[in-house]
Amino acid sequence: MPETNNDIFQIALKESVHFSVKTINSNIEKGGLRLSKQQALDLTYLSARTLLKENFLIPTDYQANAGKTASIFKVVKAAMLGDDISSEEVEFQQQVKQLQPHIDTIFDEPYQAGTDDLDIRMRQLLIPKNGEYISISPLTAAGVNYLINQEVDFINETRKEKDSEFNRIQTAVFGIGGANPQNVGSLVRSMQRPITLDAPKNDQDARVAFKIFHSGFDYYIPNKILIKNEEEIIPDIILWSKLLEKQLLATAQNEHQKWHSLEVYSPETNVRVRRGEMKFLKKIFNLVNYQGQQYLQLLKNMQEKLPVYTKTDEQQKDSLTPFLHPDVPFIKQGLIVPELRDDIWRIEFANDLAENIIGKSFMIHPDFPPITLSLDENAKGYLARRLREIVR
Repeated sequence: MPETNNDIFQIALKESVHFSVKTINSNIEKGGLRLSKQQALDLTYLSARTLLKENFLIPTDYQANAGKTASIFKVVKAAMLGDDISSEEVEFQQQVKQLQPHIDTIFDEPYQAGTDDLDIRMRQLLIPKNGEYISISPLTAAGVNYLINQEVDFINETRKEKDSEFNRIQTAVFGIGGANPQNVGSLVRSMQRPITLDAPKNDQDARVAFKIFHSGFDYYIPNKILIKNEEEIIPDIILWSKLLEKQLLATAQNEHQKWHSLEVYSPETNVRVRRGEMKFLKKIFNLVNYQGQQYLQLLKNMQEKLPVYTKTDEQQKDSLTPFLHPDVPFIKQGLIVPELRDDIWRIEFANDLAENIIGKSFMIHPDFPPITLSLDENAKGYLARRLREIVR
């Protein structure tokens, strides 16, 4: 066949594109873009540019079907995909053979056509940038869909074999290309088979673990601090709560001894008061400490899924534990990970716990009225000092 007659196939090849605007709306004017080898991208996701980096030949397609375009492009498609054409007519085989040497050269430089003025019917995303918005119209490369479909078909066929390790890949039917997809492109049917995935199952433990990793947790102090199997100590706790407010006030008004300057908030006590006091405060601490233990166990169970913190120019903090991000407040970190509890932590946590106790009422037994702890700075300082002896 004369070389000049092969020009129509070379022209069709040179005008072919990876991304066609008509795949968005088949009624708009034709246009599209073709990537070059220099636009290859070395990243760990699947796209036209990353496939170029792996030396895949991504088939291109015509921009629109006009006249004999679809028929002419059958030669281009066969030459590009390396299809078996042994059963085709001799003339067709010669046309494909003459065109094949020109395939690689079209990817030396990028190409675009019909992109100077985009049709308003193109889908658009408005992306904020520098206080303004830029309009982006996402396009899909039909050739990438073609390559994916090849793999899907291979896997689905292979899984039929005995002892196959493959699972079937589910695909759906997606209408694209209008009433006659061939008018949009020869590969557009490859875009009609999207892969479908089952919705991810809700993993509540993983969700909570990620939340704890990034922000810790706010401990909870219940209103019921029930004293079971030790009813004999309940009168001591009630006595302690009643004397507490009275003695705190007396201590605060004592200008002669200046107890507060020595961080002494209650100068008087006795064995009963002391016993009730320690029992009640230990009960509260154990309840709060148990919450931290539960979350630590959850983090350990989910450790493989947790993020790995890496110190960078933007993140300068040192990680104290792999279970928590360094931005988690120190009090919360120590409550979850006991190994982080030093003297500074005990003081800070005792102050925080005391602040969350004062001014509240607690039921310690159904047969007794609730006890109420004084709501003032005297009570906070007193309870914090007592809690330092308990917190470990």
